Amino acid sequence: MTDADALLRAIIRHPEDDTPRLIYADWLQENGRSEEAEFIRVECRLATTTPDDPDYPALLDREEELRLWLSTHVPGPELTLAGGLSLAGGSEWWKRTLRGFPRFMTFEGYHRPGTRAMRALASALEKAFDVLPTRWLGVNGISVTQLATLVKQPVLERLSQLSIHAFTNEPDEVVRLLANCSHLKNLRGLSLGVSLSDAGCEALASAPWGELEWFYLNCPEITPAGLRALASTDWFRNLRELTLANTLLDETFQELCRLPAFPNLHTLELGRNQFPESIWQTFARSRSFPALTRLNLSWGNMSEGRLTALASANGFTLRALDLTGCAIGSRGSISALTTAPWAGSLRMLDLSYNMLNASEVKAIASCRKFTELKHLSLAHNPFGPPTLAAITANPALRGLRSLRLEGRSRYDNRGLTPGHFEKFLAKLDMPDLRHLDLSERPVGARAVRLLTDPRFSSLTRLGLRYCKLSDSAVAALIASPTLRNLIELDLRDNKLATGPERLADRSVLPCLASCSLQLNEIDNAIARKLRRRPGVFL
Repeated sequence: MTDADALLRAIIRHPEDDTPRLIYADWLQENGRSEEAEFIRVECRLATTTPDDPDYPALLDREEELRLWLSTHVPGPELTLAGGLSLAGGSEWWKRTLRGFPRFMTFEGYHRPGTRAMRALASALEKAFDVLPTRWLGVNGISVTQLATLVKQPVLERLSQLSIHAFTNEPDEVVRLLANCSHLKNLRGLSLGVSLSDAGCEALASAPWGELEWFYLNCPEITPAGLRALASTDWFRNLRELTLANTLLDETFQELCRLPAFPNLHTLELGRNQFPESIWQTFARSRSFPALTRLNLSWGNMSEGRLTALASANGFTLRALDLTGCAIGSRGSISALTTAPWAGSLRMLDLSYNMLNASEVKAIASCRKFTELKHLSLAHNPFGPPTLAAITANPALRGLRSLRLEGRSRYDNRGLTPGHFEKFLAKLDMPDLRHLDLSERPVGARAVRLLTDPRFSSLTRLGLRYCKLSDSAVAALIASPTLRNLIELDLRDNKLATGPERLADRSVLPCLASCSLQLNEIDNAIARKLRRRPGVFL
């Protein structure tokens, strides 16, 4: 047995302990596999931190950079598991991970009917646990009868996380079976892909999940009574992350906001919500979420006073706010964000796809309270030259690590010309900027050459899709030593023919893991050479 084998065996024997993983990371570092080593260290740190950690945005950035690099340059093993179990391998090995190893194994029950398949699954899990530290199982498409057999299997005691999507008209029976399963007592995370009712909530009140940290539930039918049943349990009250999917009832969310404090809850996800302004006013007055630092409201409705109500909340200190696709531009009072009590604490803010007008985008870009902000997305909103000028003139944004300004159509570019982007990039001074996306903006050839200035040497991800670039400008960009740290480069749809040719030389942009060149007119001879380089897509 080699040293590596022995270290991996230690990780498998102690899957919940980070110490063997970090020792293995040291061995990887000493044996020339520094990216794999760093990936394990970064993910172990992320698994034990919260959005309140000052390093949280930087850790997320580095995790994604390493994930891209490893997926291209260090394909993982292709493991064949028994009993219908599957695990992503090869380049997919790195894409869904937890603490440096594949996040979950999956079982698709659609083509494996009957209880015998469940006993085979249990046997396969025992074997998988001997070769992998993965302790998360995703089960899809099984029947209630199958689940009744599965929950009797002692091997479930070794699971730490479970995602279950049953094919049934009896969701309450699914929940009852899970709640009464003593073998699931070690769960730390649970995703319920069945619609939860009040009866299901009452069944869950007896579940033995003393250490559950995150819970995803499908809850369009839960009433306040069902929520109170959940809230009567210690495991629910001590959650750290809670996702309430598929449009919680207004009165049920209001009840959530009136419950006693959730002392550990740092992440609340309420995607696709449609709560009225009055409910958001209740949320703003609530003292139920003192530890809340991350709020995800993506693809909900925050128009017509809802955002103003949210912005008046002062019972928590937000660090990350996702308002993607929340229709804020439809009388949403975006300026309320700039005066929120927690505006100065935000480190991550996503306002993509919000129908904001140019003045509203400028208001965000001009806000001097965003001194802690590290990630800002104004993508897919229309803006004009004043917004670009506001970004470069705002000292509060100087610490950004990620700036997403991509558009989606000519409609988004209100009076913008390549000359405006020349001025913008000439003045942009963000020493820590790692991710910049200007896709579908009229950047132009002259402006893009400014990215070779040493001020942009920290960039690792650069989006320039459909930016009206020239072959000569792209050739200069690629050849610049300033950008040698680039891991991801998007040059799609720029009518390029010869500009990317030097990418065939792997010493050019040596860190590159993903370069998109689709929808260009690359010369055939050059294209043949480019296809030999891993991570180049034509």
